[in-house]
Formats: sequence, C-alpha cells, structure tokens
Amino acid sequence: MTNWTLKLPGQEHTLTTEDLKLWAKAGKLNGDAVVVDSNGEHWNAKQIPGVFSSRDWLVALILSIVVGTLGVDRFYLGKIGTGILKLITFGGLGVWTIIDIILIAIKKLDDKEGLRLA
Repeated sequence: MTNWTLKLPGQEHTLTTEDLKLWAKAGKLNGDAVVVDSNGEHWNAKQIPGVFSSRDWLVALILSIVVGTLGVDRFYLGKIGTGILKLITFGGLGVWTIIDIILIAIKKLDDKEGLRLA
C-alpha cells in the first residue's frame, strides 16, 4: 500500500491511498491538493487512481446545464439507468434537471463508482 504525504498550508499528513479516498469523500480534500509519493514526486490528488473520479466536474456541470433534461449528465457520470429515466421524463419535467445542476455545482453528486468529481 502506497503512503502519500499530503501538503496543506502549515501541515503535512502521511496517508494511504484509501485514507486519501476517505478524505476526498468527506470533502476534506480537493482534487488540486498536492500530495507527494515515497519517491518525492509531486502529484495533484485527482491524478491518483481511485481517489477522485476520472470524470471532470466542469464537464458534468456544463452537460447538466446544457443537455441535462435529456439525461446526458447522468450518462456521463456512468449512471445509465437514471440517465434513461431522466431522458424519458424530460428531466422530471425540469425539476430533476435543476436538482442535478445544484448537486453537481456544489459537488454533492458522485459518479457511478461513488467517487467525487474533481
């Protein structure tokens, strides 16, 4: 298991990849946070596999605003079933679309794997 050093202003924390994932899920870590591996290489947290989603937050937000009524944002997040439901209900007659825009904007909607968008 890889240990990472998380560099925060005035602090350093040594965490495993699983710890980083838990911090990200709890909202304590953003995708641009700098982490250092055991070789001294610097990474952004969103570059470490399994910590954040491979899907981009801004892309999801734009899709939700522009074509969210058709469920495209849900398809992008890998949530095919709810994407189809959103498509055939025209975004829950717009209500579901507005809710998804808000959830994505405040980073409360995760991808299919349960990973936060970065």
